[in-house]
Amino acid sequence: MYGTSPEMLQRMYVKGSLQNQGNGFVFQVKNMIESGSLSGIAKVAVDGEERSLEGATLDLNGKVRQVSEISWSSPVYVSYGATMTVFVSGTLPSGEHTINAQFNVPELGRISMPITDTVA
Repeated sequence: MYGTSPEMLQRMYVKGSLQNQGNGFVFQVKNMIESGSLSGIAKVAVDGEERSLEGATLDLNGKVRQVSEISWSSPVYVSYGATMTVFVSGTLPSGEHTINAQFNVPELGRISMPITDTVA
């Protein structure tokens, strides 16, 4: 599909945004494809280990929603150029990490975003 190559998805990750915050970690994704809907975050795996999405949140334009509340029947509209901040419980040790985040996007299906970044 147009705009969903692995290279394009990697460019959507905001480099340097991976950091510990409170009792978890955050990373940011900037919508570089086109305006559309997000109907869920299906999975977040860190270094090959899937993380629980219980308590995970999505901050978009200052509005924070529980990931569990985002669904096909209750999607989030993401305008082109908008930056989303994803919070997942459980801090990360310092060093480089590989994250695989899977997002449900009605217009594109399930997209998998590979992220590699370092936590200071």
